[in-house]
Amino acid sequence: MCPISTTLQSSVMFQEHMKHLETVLQRIQQVGWTIKQSKCKLAQSPVQYLGHIVGQDCRRPSELKIQAVKNFPTPPTKTDIGACLGLAGYYSHYIPMFSTIAMPLTDAIKGKCRKGVVHWTEDCENAFNSLKQALASKPVLHSPDYNLQFISQTDASDNGIGVVLTPIPFGCGKKILCK
Repeated sequence: MCPISTTLQSSVMFQEHMKHLETVLQRIQQVGWTIKQSKCKLAQSPVQYLGHIVGQDCRRPSELKIQAVKNFPTPPTKTDIGACLGLAGYYSHYIPMFSTIAMPLTDAIKGKCRKGVVHWTEDCENAFNSLKQALASKPVLHSPDYNLQFISQTDASDNGIGVVLTPIPFGCGKKILCK
C-alpha cells in the first residue's frame, strides 16, 4: 500500500463541503486506510498546499516561496541557474510570458558542461530581476466561474508562446491562468 500524505478537498459552500468531506472519509474507510487526527485540518480557508496559498476563490504563491525567490542570489554556475529556473518555473503559470522572460537564463545553461561558470550578461541580469520582481508582486490566480464565458489572449514569437485566460466581462482583472 502506498501512503498518501496530503489531500485537499475544496467546495464552494460550507454545507456542500461537509457532504464532500463525508464522501471522502467514507471512501477512505471503505479501502481500510487510516487518518492521523493530529494531521487533519478540516474546513480551513485559506490553506497552504504544495507551495501555494489556496483560498475560496483564488490561489497565490506562499509567502515563504516568494521570499526564497526574492533572496535568491545571482547564480554563478549553470547548476545554480537551473535551480533558480526550477524554483521560478514552478510558479510560471502566475507570470505572463514566463518562457520569453526566462530565455536569456535558459540560453545560458545550454551546452555540454553543466557545472561550468556562465558568462553573465546584462540580458541574464534583466531576466533574473524580472522573474524575481514578477513573483515579488504577489500575483494571484482566481478560480474560474464556469457560469461566465472566458477570453483567451494568446501571443507567440520565435522565443515563446503564451496565453492568459480571463473571464468575461473582460477587464475585471481576474486572471485564471498565465502560461
